[in-house]
Amino acid sequence: MTADTDIDRLAIVSIRDADTIADRSSKTVAWQDAVKEYKFSPSPSWGDEFNYAGAPDPKKWSISTGNGYYGWGNHEQQYFTDRASNVKVEDGRLKITARNESYNDFDYTSGKIVSRKKQRYGRYIISAKMPLGIGLWPAIFGFGARHKDYDLKSWPKCGEFDIVEVKGQNDRQVNYNVHTAHSSGAANMVTLPTNPSLSQFNEYRIDWTPAYIKWYFNGKLMRTFSKNGNGYEGWPFDDEFDLNICLNVGGDFVGHNINRTVMPASMEIEYVRYYALTNAIKNTSYAPNPVKPILSPAAAEISVSQSQTFKVTNVPAGTKVHWYFLGNDLTSSGISGPQVTISPEMLKAAGITSGRSFEFFVDFIDAKGVSSEGTKGRLTIR
Repeated sequence: MTADTDIDRLAIVSIRDADTIADRSSKTVAWQDAVKEYKFSPSPSWGDEFNYAGAPDPKKWSISTGNGYYGWGNHEQQYFTDRASNVKVEDGRLKITARNESYNDFDYTSGKIVSRKKQRYGRYIISAKMPLGIGLWPAIFGFGARHKDYDLKSWPKCGEFDIVEVKGQNDRQVNYNVHTAHSSGAANMVTLPTNPSLSQFNEYRIDWTPAYIKWYFNGKLMRTFSKNGNGYEGWPFDDEFDLNICLNVGGDFVGHNINRTVMPASMEIEYVRYYALTNAIKNTSYAPNPVKPILSPAAAEISVSQSQTFKVTNVPAGTKVHWYFLGNDLTSSGISGPQVTISPEMLKAAGITSGRSFEFFVDFIDAKGVSSEGTKGRLTIR
């Protein structure tokens, strides 16, 4: 058998493998997979076995709090806290618990953790038990390095891959989505066989390479998303990505009808294991501008009839200063530059009255579109 025939045979096998339950945007990529087999490290280089008790390991995870702007852009109804009643490690498992309780003007609390380490390519294997109930939304996903919590328009261009999302009202469906500037998340739902239940521990795996992303459920290939040649707009997955694990309540994905009787409801994780991709040239990563704005003052308190000026004192050459409020870049509203003044007229136009406190953010963006980290400011109207 000739070498060409061997390649053809391997291509056919790979295409058959790709033709499972998922979308195949290109059989060509399946052929490329046969020519170049991506290899992953045989042992994890990062992860968490949760073989301790208490808060998630602070060297590996940060705990997200709050509800974000417009419910993290999804109109979610929970408030994420860092309390042990919402996020803890116990009995060898991470437990994220949603509760029906009043907290900071919200009716529900829950938890979210975010990896401190970002990865580029690799294999994730996660053992998880999902809570079920109308309105519950457990999710494990990654955001690209260009994502900004304080700028809703940074998504979906920054890129997102969902290792798994579950609608709590359906025990037979898993969702494997990607979000890019060219696709804000067309439904990629897979119906599972009768067994097992999502409320049991199942293994969720993702293989992420420079050419494709593949999803597996208990070892079975479920979907393939291939690099489509449309540049960063269609494939932002050469950047570094973090890992997010959370349990949402309500929101655009699952609807706003909540079954409160199933709460408290917990998402449990037995382990998170990351295996590095060993035989790929890792493209230069998107690295944020290392200079973070210095804001003066960082916080202020005024009456509704007063003005307040905020200044950025360390603007690097070749960058522009961007200000953000309620998840929006204010440049389009004519607010830019190293200094802004909040006037009584602006407060009135925004509907901000006495007894209110609000936060805003500021960052640098250079000529190539590279952002710095954002600096948070706060203004209280007494």
